[in-house]
Amino acid sequence: MFALERHRLIRNYLLEHKQVDVRTLTELFAVSEVTIRRDLEKLEEDRFLVRTHGGAILVETPKETQYKPALQQSLTTLEIGQTAARLIQPSDTILLLSGIQCDAIVQAVQQITPLVVLTNDLSIAMELGKQKNKQVVLLGGELSQNETAVYGALTLDDMQRFHVNKMFVTVDGFSDRLELSVSSQEKALLIREARNNAEKLIILCSADQFGRHAFYSFGTAQSGDTVITDRTISDNMKQKLFEANLCLFTTVDIYEGPKNG
Repeated sequence: MFALERHRLIRNYLLEHKQVDVRTLTELFAVSEVTIRRDLEKLEEDRFLVRTHGGAILVETPKETQYKPALQQSLTTLEIGQTAARLIQPSDTILLLSGIQCDAIVQAVQQITPLVVLTNDLSIAMELGKQKNKQVVLLGGELSQNETAVYGALTLDDMQRFHVNKMFVTVDGFSDRLELSVSSQEKALLIREARNNAEKLIILCSADQFGRHAFYSFGTAQSGDTVITDRTISDNMKQKLFEANLCLFTTVDIYEGPKNG
């Protein structure tokens, strides 16, 4: 179970029971106390709950504005992942690079078999490894301190050995000039290398990332690339994508871009 799903269930539990202890949640989700404490920390940042010794309590009379943005963001992420999964066909060879929307793809591909999946994300690899008729290949490399994924020189070298039909990338910035960017240099380097070994690039991006720049660029969207975003994308941005001959899908599975072979 991914963090987004746990967060949703914790919210529902608290709305019903008003309080919860860490031990109950660890047993409920079969995860460690460290994982649950991180979940509660995130929900406290969203002002949905207040952590206590050994658990948490619901914020008294929570206002909808306190938690609705975070919940809506989670739902948007899931919808983008589900829409992306509709582009995957049996016998495809795909690359899922670490990112929240790639996480959301995993549950949506359970019925797509056979499937070969290459990834640098340990969580994605473990989750897909539980599914039938999935061949999962985990890239080698150095484990990141910030996420459950591998990066570095070994990962880049390993990536050169593989070829995929489709690569899925979560981006943090998509500028008006179609420049694509992410928040870490190691991720940007890996995407750039992987792009050389993929037939098709599929860009996953929430609408609020358009017109923004993250710190590290890895290139620009090119003719024939596919963009998947949510329904709040502006008409102006849609027009720019169409003019650049990009394929656009808005959640859920609404094709809006030019037809490409």
